[in-house]
This record gives sequence, C-alpha cells and structure tokens, in this order.
Amino acid sequence: MKDLNSLWQSVLSELKLSLSKTIFQTLFANTDLKEYQNSVATISCPNPYLADLIEKRYYSLVKAAIDRQTGDNVSLSFMIEKIKSKEPQETGPLFNLVKKSANTILANHQFLTQNKSSGLSPNFTFKNFVVGDANHFAFAAAQGIVKSPGITYNPFFVWGGVGVGKTHLIQAIGHELTNARPDWKILYASAETFGSDLISSLKEKTINKFKQKYRKVDILIVDDIQFIGGKEYIQDEFFHTFNSLHLSGKQIILTSDRKPEEIQPLKDRLTSRFMGGLTVDIQSPDFEMRVAILKQKAEQRGVSLSENAITFIAETIESNARELEGSLIQIIAQSSAQKQIPDLSFVRTFFGIKKNDNHKKVSHRRIISVVAKQYQVKTSEIKGSCRKKNIATARHIAAYLLRKELQLPLEQVGSILGGKDHTTIMHAEEKIDRLFSTNQQIRHQIIEARKMIYS
Repeated sequence: MKDLNSLWQSVLSELKLSLSKTIFQTLFANTDLKEYQNSVATISCPNPYLADLIEKRYYSLVKAAIDRQTGDNVSLSFMIEKIKSKEPQETGPLFNLVKKSANTILANHQFLTQNKSSGLSPNFTFKNFVVGDANHFAFAAAQGIVKSPGITYNPFFVWGGVGVGKTHLIQAIGHELTNARPDWKILYASAETFGSDLISSLKEKTINKFKQKYRKVDILIVDDIQFIGGKEYIQDEFFHTFNSLHLSGKQIILTSDRKPEEIQPLKDRLTSRFMGGLTVDIQSPDFEMRVAILKQKAEQRGVSLSENAITFIAETIESNARELEGSLIQIIAQSSAQKQIPDLSFVRTFFGIKKNDNHKKVSHRRIISVVAKQYQVKTSEIKGSCRKKNIATARHIAAYLLRKELQLPLEQVGSILGGKDHTTIMHAEEKIDRLFSTNQQIRHQIIEARKMIYS
C-alpha cells in the first residue's frame, strides 16, 4: 500500500488527465489526502465552498481514481484545512486560491462549466461523441430531436448498459439546443437528484419552487430514470411533471439501464408514457468503435499511441467506453510517472502480458489447468458433466478461452471438454461474451486467467 502522499499524487495524476487545467488547478491543486482508514479516504480542502463543490460534482470521479489505485471500494469524506501562507504553485486569474474569495471562484467555475444552471457538462458534446454500429440509430434520432424538439420524438428514451455513452448522447443534445436556442431553459438532472430535490422541498415547504424548477423548462433531461422504481411518491410527482411538460409540447429525454417495461416496480401509467415516444438502445462498442474511442481520447490528452498499442487495448477491454477511458488514463499516468513511452510493450506489461506472440505456444491443457486452478476445481470436473455453479462457470470460461485464445472450432472445443455438443459450446461462449460486457467480476477473472496463461 502506498503512503498517503504517493497515493494522492497518483490520484491527482489521473484527475489531471480527466479535467481541464483550469478546473484541476482551481479545485484540486490545494487538496490533500489526510487519512485513509477502513475504506474511508479523508480529503482536505482549503475552504468549505471547494469541499462542497468537489463532493457534489466530482465525488464519483475522485472515488473511481482512488478505487483504481487501492483496489478498494472507497467512501470519501471531506475536511477543511486552511492553506498555510506560501507562494502559490502557479499564478493566473484562477490559481491563487489564497487571495481569491469564494464568490470569485464560484463565478469562474460557472464560466468554465458552461451554463451551470442547466447541469450540462462541457465535456459531453457531439464533437467528441464517437458514432458506430452500436449507437448510430440513437445518434440519428438525437439529430432529429435537435432539429425539431418536442415534435419528432417525445419522449426520447435511451437505454443500455453502464458506460456505453447514454449520458454523453443526451447531454450533447442539450448543448446543441443551448447553442441553437439560447433563450430556452434546458435542465439536466439525474433521477436521484429529482428525488432528493422533491424530498428537500417537502421538508422546507418549498414545493412551488421545486415545480418551478422542473416544470418551467423547455427541455427536461433526466438520467438513470430506473432509480424512481419502487418510490411511489417520487413516481407520482414525476408523472405530473411529465404530463405538464408533454402537454405543453416540451421535449423530455430519459435514460435507463433497461427498457421501460423492465423497470420494476414502476406504475403502469409511467411505463406507458415512457413508451409513448421513441425508445432506442445503445450497445457496447464493437472493436472498430473501441479503436476510434481510444484514438479520440488519446488525442484529447495530447498523447501519441501506436496503432498496435491502441489495437491491443481495444482487444483487451471489450466492455464499455468508460472502462476503455479508465484504462487509457491509467496507462498514460503510469507511463508518465515511469518516464516510458506507452508503446505496445508497455501496454502489454500494464495488462500483465509480457511476451509477444504467445498464443501459438499455448496448449489447450494449459488453459484448462489455469481455469481449474483459478476456480479451485479439478480439470476432470471441467471436462465432466457436473452442473454445480462454480464448476459450470469454470467450464464455460474454459470453453470461452479455448475459442478466443486458440481459435479452435466449436466441435474441437466440445471434444476437448469431454465430448460436449457444439451447440453447448456455442451457448457457453455467447453467455461469457455477455457476462464479459456486463459483469465486472467475471471480466476481471478472465483478464487474470489470461495473465496466468501467458505467464
């Protein structure tokens, strides 16, 4: 485990790659990691305003960076520690936090985040949205909304797994409409924020202010609407908000990790309204799209990666754009810290694969042996017919790796695994393919198995 200073410096290196220089310097340059115990990281900030801003807007970003550095599921807490009188590390209109008042910092941050009142992030625009087979229909529909908001597709419901670009797409619509119709009021919020605002308004007896915020808009964009499932009062209020906007011809845009009819428990009247417009899904990016995403993210950070390195990352991370970017950030941070070029050799080492062209030298016995050891079962059990969960999972992953790593025919894999039918092997491969995209635990187990196979 790194000491606190080294750990925080590694976290800051990741944040520096994810944020603009001005925002990073304004918010994080004078922060520190004061304590890390029992999976709680305590971060010191120079004033209450910055602590509140980081917690509200960048909590998940900081948490993800610390989680990656520690391998832990970390919670964050914040404390105030005044800056000791010293020369600032950098100078400029946004950097000298000692001399600036909280009000000035607030004004600067509002300018930097472009339309803070809308809730839109300046990073999520169509300019940096990669379009491919996985999302081209959703993208085309989004263009239709920009041209005719409130008319063409209303509501617009986008669903898909974690990290496939739903938030990016809907916020990009918001930015385009902000530019095209600057007099319109556009609001982006998560479903959790909607629920929290409602509860606060009830406690503070400001329900009219709440209604003014959510019903007096031209475009309402709500992320992760599945979180209102099972919350009856919040559902009732969202139903009335939806009706008020829809009857006025205002555009409603929603995202979820599942189809409207699969959000449970959700009142039928909401389900029918969610399905009353256009429902589209976004799939996990295919190989070509993953390559395009990596190239764009590397270019944004001013880093040059070889085609071989990019291809290798795209082949290794098959799940979603968020994990792709997270791995890229870690690779860039590590190569910078070690003063090495992030070439194919460095990237292979990062993923724990240190030899080139090892695929030809690996036998099917090696793959089965590694999987058996990883799942603590016998190789004979993997080749057998026992259907216990851990043995069946090991058998499916062995089939998957035999297909992926050795490119063996279905019939041959079936023969190796004790005479299984080729349709059984096909089913196993398809199942693990799906789990690799949606189940983080399975994905990491497969990556670890690959490391062991070629070690």
